Amino acid sequence: MHKILVVDDEPEIEKLLEEFLKKKGFEVLATSNPEKALEILESDAKIDLIVLDMKMPKIKGIDILKTMKRINRVTPVVILTGSIDAQTYDEELGELGYGLDDVCYKPVDLMVLLEAIEKKLGLNLNKE
Repeated sequence: MHKILVVDDEPEIEKLLEEFLKKKGFEVLATSNPEKALEILESDAKIDLIVLDMKMPKIKGIDILKTMKRINRVTPVVILTGSIDAQTYDEELGELGYGLDDVCYKPVDLMVLLEAIEKKLGLNLNKE
């Protein structure tokens, strides 16, 4: 079973994503606290993929990605943003090895998110 870490400062989105991904058969760790997410990532916890909000108070998603690079944490990431101008992150994301194809926009279409997760993990869960 693949383990996904969901990080979104909006508790209702965090819960929605957690419930949806559990129903799809994933083990899910979810937090609305970016500091907690960093603790998890800096530990040896096995995480197969991260669903990461970009705009959060105190610690931004881009800062979490920078920390992951600093500690050599290589984990696939699907980035969430409510900003229609994700290109504001394009240069920084590129420097960290990510691109706009790693981004899903809010309000999140759960099927689009699932497709992005499947692609990153090499799965095919949505087919009958």
